[in-house]
Amino acid sequence: MKSQKGITLTSLVIYIVLLFVIVGMLATVTASFRSNIKEINKEGTKNTEIDKFNIYFLKEVKKQGNEIDKISDNEILFTMGNKYTFKDDNSIYLNDNIKIAENIEKCSFSNNLVNGKTVVVVTIKAKNSEEKEIEYVLNNESYSSPYEDENSYVD
Repeated sequence: MKSQKGITLTSLVIYIVLLFVIVGMLATVTASFRSNIKEINKEGTKNTEIDKFNIYFLKEVKKQGNEIDKISDNEILFTMGNKYTFKDDNSIYLNDNIKIAENIEKCSFSNNLVNGKTVVVVTIKAKNSEEKEIEYVLNNESYSSPYEDENSYVD
């Protein structure tokens, strides 16, 4: 009896069906992955504008001896001369000419005294994101931390 080699029609149909199932699963996973990446990108863009403001403002409040000269709901002026203003074009400006953040729906400044330290409270909301309230403690000349950086910290 001769041995018959080759693929039967039934096995060929099974192989093709399995191939389509695998390709379908890969397409579903890929579509889900792309959708999630787009969502992460949107979130990142919203938070980027707040982060840009945060970098500038944090540097300002950490300057030694810098105090609040004048504060209103949409503007804050420091004694070292820098002014942060939220304007009607939904942007935050440094000294009225440098746009440091855009697509901001709300930004307000307030301050209070906590344990002898001045705390600046910034309420900020980027477009299509949640409102955040960020507190910044002004660097006080009479207060210095024994831990200036991670290398000087001893457990």
